[in-house]
Amino acid sequence: MTQQLLTRRIVVAAALGLFAMGAFAQQAWKIGTVVAPPSMLGIVVDEGAASIKVSTGGRISAERHQIANEQEIAQNLIRGRIEMAYISATGLSVAVPEMGVLNTPYLWTSEKERDYVSDKFVAPFLEKLLASKGLTLVKPAEAGWTSVFCKTACTTPDKMKGMKMRISPTAAAKMFGERLGVNGVGMSLADFYPALQQGVVDAGDLTFSFYLIGPAASAAPHYVFTRHNHQPAYWLAHTATWEKVSAEDRAAIINGLPSTVAVRARVAGDEARKIEQFKAKGGFPHELTDAQRAEWAKVVVPGQKGLIDSFGGRAKELFEIIQKGKKEFAALKI
Repeated sequence: MTQQLLTRRIVVAAALGLFAMGAFAQQAWKIGTVVAPPSMLGIVVDEGAASIKVSTGGRISAERHQIANEQEIAQNLIRGRIEMAYISATGLSVAVPEMGVLNTPYLWTSEKERDYVSDKFVAPFLEKLLASKGLTLVKPAEAGWTSVFCKTACTTPDKMKGMKMRISPTAAAKMFGERLGVNGVGMSLADFYPALQQGVVDAGDLTFSFYLIGPAASAAPHYVFTRHNHQPAYWLAHTATWEKVSAEDRAAIINGLPSTVAVRARVAGDEARKIEQFKAKGGFPHELTDAQRAEWAKVVVPGQKGLIDSFGGRAKELFEIIQKGKKEFAALKI
């Protein structure tokens, strides 16, 4: 072999090696999310990101990409600026209005009902709905229940009448506030915390984990577990990106992500532990009996129909599917 030929082969091999390295580098994915450790959901997202690299044998790496606004995450995902997201139904509802159905106050009567209907009836519907927006539902997940908190013990719906309460910018939150007769103040979460500390508002509603990580827990120490609004979350992928991945790697990613059942259990367990920690720090967690929660639902549920009508699109269809699933679950008597 001549020196010239050997040199050419070395150059070609080096070029191929660089090309391969470049191709591999292009498989670094960002997972858009608002959560972060040490919160349980932040840990779950980091575990999911790590699992992608392991399950694909290093062909795809992923990392949590912090974005403060879920609506921004949804838009970035749809446009392909990020490859995946761990996002709630609320965050998706601006881009996919029908997702607001899943935030309907008192949609569910129990966790068992929610899980059964969500997995058997809702998930298949969402797969097709999200596909029309260029999104792939990789795996359902969890974000927890939203409940009310106040500066005083607002343990019954009548105690909410006239109270200055922060209303998040969603149709479901507005309906909930209107049904309770609060003096609703619309504002972002960033504006809410100083407003709560300064007395501009005296109440709000958040998941327990989000409530604890900000100043709300000290400014309004009465957390009432109304569990009026469930926050399902989802692992989503940008469809064009997802379809470039081999079927083998797609299956491996799905199987490697934390299971839906496990995440639900971890979120519930984390809440139970944090309730005790909250008590120890002087907080006032108010658990409600089924009968007490039903009193809240009695006030709010009449507003469901108008809310569903306001979403448009296929919202009524989704709501009807949920009602069908609820009837099937009730017949099982479990």
